[in-house]
Amino acid sequence: MIRVLVADDHEVVRHGLRLFLDLQEDIEVVGEAANGDEAVAAARELVPDVVLMDLVMPGVDGITATRLVHDSSPETRVLVLSSFADHERVLPALQAGAEGYLTKDTPPERVAEAVRSIHSGEPVFSAEVLRRLTEHAVGGRSRPEGTVTIVFTDVEGSTRLVDELGDEESRAVLREHDEVVRQRLRDHGGIEVEQEGDSFMIAFSSAGHAVRCAVDTQRAFADHRLRVRIGMNTGDVLVEHAGYFGRTVFMASRVASQARGGEILVSEATRALAADSAGVDLVDRGEHPLKGLKGLHRLYEVIWGR
Repeated sequence: MIRVLVADDHEVVRHGLRLFLDLQEDIEVVGEAANGDEAVAAARELVPDVVLMDLVMPGVDGITATRLVHDSSPETRVLVLSSFADHERVLPALQAGAEGYLTKDTPPERVAEAVRSIHSGEPVFSAEVLRRLTEHAVGGRSRPEGTVTIVFTDVEGSTRLVDELGDEESRAVLREHDEVVRQRLRDHGGIEVEQEGDSFMIAFSSAGHAVRCAVDTQRAFADHRLRVRIGMNTGDVLVEHAGYFGRTVFMASRVASQARGGEILVSEATRALAADSAGVDLVDRGEHPLKGLKGLHRLYEVIWGR
């Protein structure tokens, strides 16, 4: 029997995992923890075979808790189950001693299989985590610096989609959306800066490439149930370890917020750089106030052929 400790600050998540795992003939949930401190204390007391560890918890976080569990109970293996799969969490978690890393959209059956694999000494990683690790191992493509076109995308009405389809089916549809967006940005040389929910932040060294990527993305969703809205801006950016910062980024997000499903909106700066190279018509949509920015800002819609 594989003895499991579930550490997550959300009671619903802990309860759901316990219910499912306890149905497995070879798995028993021996305890729960609502934060990192409780996880470390319970691991010392119960000495479970596997700890299912969330990373974002109050007090001691999951990465620190993983390190403490690894140090105090080396026979206990840690399997991370997190909503996040960015470099800033994946690599530190593995360095702290985690032997597997899954995202929370992993089906319950896969979680159970991962518990068995971890218990037998076989590391387990979700596809998104493997992609991140591969990018890190090979160095990935370097992020553009200097003058950069920042693109924001998101799905219009994603909350309504969840209500209509339910959690499982809506997540499957959104995973399909993620792959479509990523394939298009790979085709056009974009760099994924970050993803949060159904939203992407993407960087391009060329405004023309950014516009063509947006057009191909919208065409891919032309007959799809999802409607994606896209906005972009071009300018100088500050490069930080985790991404980009500055007025250019902020304005790009505000431009995107003005778009409706199926639309691509660009700033004056992007239009000036992409007008001759993008190969599409850009129609003046007038001046708009953008929240948090002074004055009015002229926006242009990319006509991509619905």
